[in-house]
Amino acid sequence: MNRSFDHWLVLITAVLLAFGLVMVFSASAVLAEEEFHDPYKYLIRQSIAILVGVGLAAAMAFTPTRALKKFGYVTYAACLAGLLFTYVPGIQYKANGAARWIGAGGVNVQPSEFAKIAVLIVLAAFLDEYRTHLHNRKVLATALAIPALPALLTLGQPDFGTTAIMVGICGIMLVIAGLQWRYLIPVAGAGALGVAFLVTGEEYRWKRVTSFMDPWQNQQGDGYHIIQSWVAMHSGGVNGQGLGNSMAKLHFLPEPWTDFIGAVIGEELGLVGLVSLVSLFALFVWRGMRIAQRASTAFGTYLAGTLAVMIGLEAFFNLAVILGLVPPKGLVLPFISYGSSATLANLWAVGVLLSIAAEAKDQPLAQGWQAAASPLQAQAAR
Repeated sequence: MNRSFDHWLVLITAVLLAFGLVMVFSASAVLAEEEFHDPYKYLIRQSIAILVGVGLAAAMAFTPTRALKKFGYVTYAACLAGLLFTYVPGIQYKANGAARWIGAGGVNVQPSEFAKIAVLIVLAAFLDEYRTHLHNRKVLATALAIPALPALLTLGQPDFGTTAIMVGICGIMLVIAGLQWRYLIPVAGAGALGVAFLVTGEEYRWKRVTSFMDPWQNQQGDGYHIIQSWVAMHSGGVNGQGLGNSMAKLHFLPEPWTDFIGAVIGEELGLVGLVSLVSLFALFVWRGMRIAQRASTAFGTYLAGTLAVMIGLEAFFNLAVILGLVPPKGLVLPFISYGSSATLANLWAVGVLLSIAAEAKDQPLAQGWQAAASPLQAQAAR
């Protein structure tokens, strides 16, 4: 099979993964030695996740997009089953008051990380099939129903951050697919009202918002993480304290190798390190959008564009939290933070992007998929 891959995307992803391994080890080694007498514990686990993820990405890269589209509903169903299992005692795994994982024997999987991508594959396939009828109310209602059940199951775990990302990126796909403003505004308005209701309806979510607005009012509670992140980045300054020299990771930030690894990067590598990291994510999004632009089908365009935006948004929100720009959401920093499920899911997304890129056409979109008739158009012509 003759397939040409996007080498820039491979390089950018490899650099992010390598940088992530370095920072996971730096952020976790001291505490892992104290607790487990093994400074390499988290480094080894993350390395294994990356190796498995690279294999998954390679398999996806060599999988034709028509196969991704064909088996999308199977993947979607499997992810739904995984989300349902998070509610089953004995199978679910709880941490910090949330049951977001399933597994046994120390191996746990977070189904919602994979559900985000499965939802996008199915939604992209549906929008591709009915792209000329997107403004039909029944078609639009069906499109909105695709992420509804996975989002509700994820919200109930509870995992508000992942739910918001899942719903938000589906909305972005509708925009990419060309949903008109007269339909988009009501959908976005309903989503905003839903977010407001969910935030104000749970005390712990509302406390996160109020602590974000003034973290100093609750320095030892909900504002603690933001304040410690600020202290770490202030200590790092422009050039940082040097790799391995963070103080925030020494019992100031809980599990600094996960959600708040960006604060450790800011302290050890300074503003230079953070700007370099943001630049890498910007390059990743650029390559993803370039792949979307050159995709040979509407399915490829919708899926590639949204996957690129998803990675970019997750990186933005994670770094925005440590800067105090948005309330804490529990989102990891893609390719950087420790976490097997997130690493595997993000590398799955990279593999899908590579598959779409391998089938890219040189002709502009106006001469490619937009010129092809949809199934409904073909039926009407008969």
